Amino acid sequence: MKKFYLVILVISFFIFSYAEKIPIFKDNNFLGYLNTSLNESLNKEIINGYWLNLEEIDKELNYFVLGTLNSYDLIFDFSKELGAQLKEKGYDFVVFGRLKTVKKGDEDFLNYISSSPYIASQVMYVMLRGFETSGVFPVIYLEENYDDNLKNSLEQKCGKVYYFSYFNNTNYMFYDKIEKKIILNGNINPKLYWNFPKDNNIEEIINKIYINSIIITGWLGENYKIYYRELPINSKEKSIIYFSKKVEYIIKEYIEKKNNIVSGKKNWDW
Repeated sequence: MKKFYLVILVISFFIFSYAEKIPIFKDNNFLGYLNTSLNESLNKEIINGYWLNLEEIDKELNYFVLGTLNSYDLIFDFSKELGAQLKEKGYDFVVFGRLKTVKKGDEDFLNYISSSPYIASQVMYVMLRGFETSGVFPVIYLEENYDDNLKNSLEQKCGKVYYFSYFNNTNYMFYDKIEKKIILNGNINPKLYWNFPKDNNIEEIINKIYINSIIITGWLGENYKIYYRELPINSKEKSIIYFSKKVEYIIKEYIEKKNNIVSGKKNWDW
């Protein structure tokens, strides 16, 4: 398992490290670029995409945090506002998501949404609708050895899903590792022709996400054990798990019995 994870990590590292802009072609015609990091100066005469890195949006943000939320409205609002900002910058499409579920022992658990394929598919579905509402074309990242239940669940919710992958050249977007380019399959371009005005409140939304992602679990023991961006080995022990230092004051007040916390979702199954 560790060897397989290392192979995937190397492939992803290769794509991200050696190409900040990956060219996109259709029928040997150049269309534009997929940017692997945010670029403030885009050529709006071509098609521009962004491969979403949540840490570029906020350094503590990750997919696992989104999987803890009981309110899907927050996920929709976040994706819609982020999409509106990307659209204003000149981005036409966004590649995002992960069609795998977290397993016990995964050291990179923050890069997964949940151990449940159905929670993960719902989060990605809501994100997809948020991006779509803002006028940004949503594309899902598809890795090898993806979770069939997750993929099927997402497709049942969405109907049509557009995928980006590096292992299946029949997908909507295929990354050719030899040619170092993306080949666009299908008849439509990754572009939507409407805009949604941004509210300039993405920081406020992200703060709400962190507040609502605090998880309280377990009953064993007299005092809570506190975990920052880590998971307890035994979920039966009294634990508080949080993902942003911005909410530490809330946890302190809770322990001092000065406030109450509505726990986020325990999105792992051990």
